[in-house]
Parts: sequence; structure tokens; C-alpha cells
Amino acid sequence: MRFATNKKRMAAAALAAALTLALAGCAAKPETVDPAPFLTVEFTGMSGEGTAEWNFDSEGFAAACGDGVKDAAGLAACVDGSLDKTEGLSNGDTVTFQWNCDAETAQEEHNAVLAPGNATFTVEGLDEWVTALDQIGQEDWDSLAAAGEEALRQREGDAITGAECLGGYMLVRQDFSSEMVDVHNMLYAAYKVQAQLPDGSSLTYYAGVGFGDLVRHGDGSVEATGDYGFMAYGNIDVKAGGEYYNFTGFETLEDMNTECISGYQGMYSVESNVTEAAA
Repeated sequence: MRFATNKKRMAAAALAAALTLALAGCAAKPETVDPAPFLTVEFTGMSGEGTAEWNFDSEGFAAACGDGVKDAAGLAACVDGSLDKTEGLSNGDTVTFQWNCDAETAQEEHNAVLAPGNATFTVEGLDEWVTALDQIGQEDWDSLAAAGEEALRQREGDAITGAECLGGYMLVRQDFSSEMVDVHNMLYAAYKVQAQLPDGSSLTYYAGVGFGDLVRHGDGSVEATGDYGFMAYGNIDVKAGGEYYNFTGFETLEDMNTECISGYQGMYSVESNVTEAAA
């Protein structure tokens, strides 16, 4: 009888050990968690010189962890990482964030495995220098044209009776060898101008009003960040009532084209949509 009792005891002990191992095996199976949805990367600056900064929502991550994760807040606190590139970024580049969380600690103390091990982001939303006229939306173009007309009227005074915008010349810097010029681009808004002289006679001429360093922001809007309101160099002297009067501009559209296109070739590439038909 004692032998049978011992056999029962041994069988019970073996069963208990097996159950313990089975339970331990179940408890040891880690839960896979993905922290990427709680990671944000912000890109700022000018394309080509952009920077990246990251932020991790540890509270949101902890709240989203499943019941199988032990001490989710503690796991979130030990989650860290780094970007492979944070400076000199251009729109369209990619940056990779590599998680840095001790795998042994995550598994043994929190019953968790971080996966995937990295997250990739495409650089977007950085400011860019304007390089083409079609990058300027109609609303921004209307604002620039209005600002140019105002600058024209401030320069020439009450003599101006009308100014029609004919389009623009987009000059994009190509040659940076000269330290005398540090602008990246210039836009000349072109106008057909009507002026009245003191003797009652009228004058029609052409003028270009400049805007420097146009930037296209991440939201698509365009802003002149440099000097603006300067005039394309041209000079008109007219005689009225025995007196001479001077206007900054050109007698013909061809003369203005020569100044605003040919005058800048080499250091700048020039695009123009200036036509009389646009008026």
C-alpha cells in the first residue's frame, strides 16, 4: 500500500511540474507591440538645409499596449531611439528612426517585443526657393501684382493713372561665384503704365517691379522674403509744358524684355510669361 501511495505522490508531483512548466511557457511568450504610430517627426527649414526632430507619445503608447504587457508605463519609459539623419535634408529624402530599447529588459520585465525595429519617414513640407512661375498660385500672384503696382504708384506719385500687369520675369540664380549678389531668385512683375503729364498730355510706358528671394512654403503659399519694390533699371525723359519729367521704365516692351531677360543671362536663368495679350 505504501508503494502505491508513493507512486501516486510521484505522479502528482510530475503533473504539477508539467503544469508549472506549461504556465511558465505561456507567460514567457512576449507580446509584440508597435510603437511607430506614436512617433512623429517634424521637418523644418529650407529644403537642402532642413532639420528633423522627433517626438514619442509615451502615454498614448502605454495606453494602447495589450493586457499581456506588464507595466506598460514602465515599458514606454524605456523606449528611446534616434534618427539616422537630422540635418541637411531636402524634400523627398527619407530618414529612418531606429528604436533603442533593451530587448532583454522589454521581454523579461514587460513581456514585450518591439516590432518592427525601425520606422521610415519621407521628408516633406520644407520651404523651397521658387524656381518657376507656375509655382506661384493665383492668389499669391494677385497679391504680388498688387504690391508691385502700389510700389510703382508710390515711386511715380499721382502721375500714374493706370497700371496693367502683363505677367512676370522669373530669374533664378545659377552662378554663385560672385559674393556681390546673394539673392537666390528675383521676380519682376511687368506693367503697362499710363501716366498723365502736367500739361494734360498722356504717356504710356512699361515698368518692372522687383521682388527678391521668393520662398514657397510647405503649404504651397509663396512669400517674398528679400527686398521688394525695386525697379528694373530704365529711364524715360519726357518734355511737357517746357519742363522735363523723368519716369523709371521703358518706352517699349521689347526694351524691357532686353533689360529683364538679356541683362541677367549667365548669372540667372530667366523665364518670362510677359505679353501684351495678358493685359
